[in-house]
Amino acid sequence: MIAKHPKVLSTVSTVLTTVGGIIGLPGFSEWAQGTILARPAVRVAGGIAFAVGRRLRHALNSAAAATLAAAQAQAQASGQVTIEDV
Repeated sequence: MIAKHPKVLSTVSTVLTTVGGIIGLPGFSEWAQGTILARPAVRVAGGIAFAVGRRLRHALNSAAAATLAAAQAQAQASGQVTIEDV
């Protein structure tokens, strides 16, 4: 799935990390006091969302690095010149 839809998974990762991070802010519970968003379960869910988002981002970065390494190895084997971004 990472190879077929990297942009979608990148967006999902960003959303999970952002939402989880906002919920984890100390002032969020005070702001949301008296609502369902102030419950401890929501903070736990936010922490889980943050962790899943970071893990997904790490998997995307690893897959991108592996794809780049494979492309460079193939280019070297065929004698092509590669240009790297600096």
